[in-house]
Amino acid sequence: MSGKVKLKVVEALPESFFTIDHPKKLQQIFDGPTLVRLPGANGDTRRPLMISTLLHGNETTGFFALQRLLKETGGVPSRPLLIFFGNLEAAAEGVRHLPGQPDYNRIWGGGETPEARMAREILRYARERQVITNIDIHNTTGRNPFYACVNRTSEDFLRLANGFTDIVIYFTEPHEVNSNAFAKICPSVTLECGLPGEPEGIEHLYRYLKQLLMSVDDDARVAEPCRIYHTVARLKVPYYCDFDFKFDAGTSRDYSFIKAFDHFNFQRIEAGTVVAYARPGGPQLAVLDNNDRLVTERYFRFSDGKVVAQCDIIPSMFTTDQDVAREDSLGYLMEPYEHSS
Repeated sequence: MSGKVKLKVVEALPESFFTIDHPKKLQQIFDGPTLVRLPGANGDTRRPLMISTLLHGNETTGFFALQRLLKETGGVPSRPLLIFFGNLEAAAEGVRHLPGQPDYNRIWGGGETPEARMAREILRYARERQVITNIDIHNTTGRNPFYACVNRTSEDFLRLANGFTDIVIYFTEPHEVNSNAFAKICPSVTLECGLPGEPEGIEHLYRYLKQLLMSVDDDARVAEPCRIYHTVARLKVPYYCDFDFKFDAGTSRDYSFIKAFDHFNFQRIEAGTVVAYARPGGPQLAVLDNNDRLVTERYFRFSDGKVVAQCDIIPSMFTTDQDVAREDSLGYLMEPYEHSS
């Protein structure tokens, strides 16, 4: 399947883009990952704004917001745009990615797979056209507030979060993501728009993008105060691990995590909180720091079949999607980040 990957570059959006009712149908229009180059209105020659969406095929908010925004302009935005529509095969099936495909938000760190070569081609194209900024649009698999992720905390990066959220996560791992690759070219941000396809998230993103098209050139604008967190670790379970979210003290599964596990996101979990029940002798829950070192005992202890928080922790991206948990992580742990401009 990987060998079929070929980037398509088009200079305009077909009329069918504005009439489809779901991104599942984009594959019929573009037949694979597509970079759309849109000139600005009235011959605008300013540096283009880069937007990526559908790197995960089931994260649909970016498509709906862009479709609405571009429909209003007849497909001719107020300034030049480059838009990358990512894993359209997966979007057609309504899944993150298809079996045998890599995660399209883990292909930007190098390598010789067809997908990694495609990512290099996009980055080269963006660099040649001197993109002014990069926006990578995502949804979360669990309940989270709207938040932004950056790989640097300089003023130009934090400005991108303003207007979308006052909650910002600074992260360095995973380093193979889209936003980190673009951070070497221009200010870059990942927008997390809540659960896929929710009207509130679509509206919020649409308003943000509309405002950004008008304000992205304003270098004098000062970033407003925001809450910045730094990811310090991630929770991993072995792929073969058998778990649920029923919080069953008598579980026969390897782990039975607390119900509504994702409701913990951006909330402080106090030391001593039981987050799961565990089967004695089962596979280990692993906590890995940003250098992939095992630091489980720093954050959790295992006692009498319970997984107990060893210290106060603040989670993000906790998910109850078992496929995502096995393939990527159960979620991340954060600390408040003190930053000085």
